[in-house]
Amino acid sequence: MTKIRCALALGFIISGSPAFADEMLAVTPSGAAEMIFSKGRADTISAISNKCIDTHWTVVSSGNAEVTCESPLNTGQSVLGQVLMGNSYSTPPRRFFQFNVVEIGGMSRVQASGWVELQMAFGQTRRTDFSGPEFQNNILNFLAAAGGQYPPGTTFPHHAILGIKPQNVQMGAYLGLKIEEVQPASPAEKAGLQKGDVVTAIAGKRFKNFNDYLDATAQAAKNPTYKVDYLRDDKRMTASVERQFRPPVSESALSRPTLSNSAPETPAQVNTPVSSVADELGKLAKLKDAGVLTDAEFQAQKSKLLGQ
Repeated sequence: MTKIRCALALGFIISGSPAFADEMLAVTPSGAAEMIFSKGRADTISAISNKCIDTHWTVVSSGNAEVTCESPLNTGQSVLGQVLMGNSYSTPPRRFFQFNVVEIGGMSRVQASGWVELQMAFGQTRRTDFSGPEFQNNILNFLAAAGGQYPPGTTFPHHAILGIKPQNVQMGAYLGLKIEEVQPASPAEKAGLQKGDVVTAIAGKRFKNFNDYLDATAQAAKNPTYKVDYLRDDKRMTASVERQFRPPVSESALSRPTLSNSAPETPAQVNTPVSSVADELGKLAKLKDAGVLTDAEFQAQKSKLLGQ
């Protein structure tokens, strides 16, 4: 099957939302479009199904291990899809997203795929899969909105961060980011941004929605420094900000399901010192594989653990 690249997607992704970021903002360890849910398989399938419905998609099928949703195409998208797929004697194209769910230790791993298909004159089905940054960025955004978390080891090679806690404020047709908190030693603090400032543009880009904001952070990541436009006491100002990439996701950043207080304690829930060391070594190995720790740092931490 052929692949639809970012340039050919033409609004097929996520309810026809605009394209953003021509690079993958989040790269998972497997390279796949996947996220972790801190709940069992049944609850995860329910959460994804509800999100499909909230997004005005149709849940086509829902089983023990997968959910498939159809995302409607508007007339323009349907015509373009028919032209791109090369058959004018067919039914209108249909767009689908499938989420495969595997439960591991009370948590669920979800991998997503998407495609557009049409029925040709003699009943054959032609299917073209989505791929590339536009699909990856949008579908991960969808999963995050459904409650998903990035897998440990996920990196963000094209996502610059400011280090602020913002609140959206409407400014005509655009959004501003009112700073509620500036993280210590962050790029924002170093650039002189303060609580109460309202960020209006990042790297020359204004934003009307979350996709536009991600597009701005991807643009900011392309150079060692970038400009941030903001308002302070209604006065327009500009700061030069040093680029800092979003750090990789660590094992400790992953939210895990909490056990009920009434749940009986079993030997499997009680860690012995040996299993504790093994778990820590496993975490360190994952961080080394993800490039967070150097080999020397890994060996030093390993020696420290084994010497306990």
